[in-house]
Amino acid sequence: MLIAHISDFHVFHDRAETPLVRPDAARAARRVVEDMAQFSPGFDAVAFTGDLTDGGSTEDYDLLRDVLSPLKIPVFVVPGNHDRRATLRSAFGGDIPFEDGHFLNYENHLGFLRILALDTLIEGRSEGALAPESLHWLAGKLASPALAPILLLLHHPPFPTGIDALDRSALTGGREEMAEMIRAYQSPLIILAGHIHRPFQAIWNGAYCAVAGSPAFQIALDLAASEHGPGRVSEPYAYYVYRIDETGGFTVHTRFVALD
Repeated sequence: MLIAHISDFHVFHDRAETPLVRPDAARAARRVVEDMAQFSPGFDAVAFTGDLTDGGSTEDYDLLRDVLSPLKIPVFVVPGNHDRRATLRSAFGGDIPFEDGHFLNYENHLGFLRILALDTLIEGRSEGALAPESLHWLAGKLASPALAPILLLLHHPPFPTGIDALDRSALTGGREEMAEMIRAYQSPLIILAGHIHRPFQAIWNGAYCAVAGSPAFQIALDLAASEHGPGRVSEPYAYYVYRIDETGGFTVHTRFVALD
């Protein structure tokens, strides 16, 4: 099975909410979608780990749906800190089985692959958290390990980047509780996140983890301790291609897309 992992498109209809976002974010996103749509062999699904839009308005999501329209496959989305729950639910509720209630957690299946999606949004804040309800939901889903591999999607990475300023705005609530669950889980598990605007991979509590890049803007690699963090850098956009088999074995390739 082939899965593409993308993140942080930040598309907007009227104006960007984030100063760093490029003014032609929708055009850059279309470039990435075109590359995925033309990829051969075709993808089975796309994991899209948050900051789908930059403001979360109905018009923003209408634009995003149009940007994604060349993809005739499932697109599994989670909210980022620039998304809004009500409008995201309205835009994607016909395609995705969001849980009832406040949070946009859900489980889905794609062949032998199990998808668990977590809502880490704190509306109005950059950092993210897993509320007690979401931690309880995740604990229930991981209570019975199975042979089927799991893709666990969330926007704010619980695993560290090594870039201090960015880690302070990642998952700040529920991280230790999640770590305990991941350590105890024995079946194949892949954790995919966004938010950092820099592609990287890690092993965290025994699980493979990755963050995809962002076509809206990318952050420089600066591992020196800094209060303010690294600035923006001009690099080709990078998304990941996962080839996963029924045992949970997988290979990862980096796909680069040149953006003007």
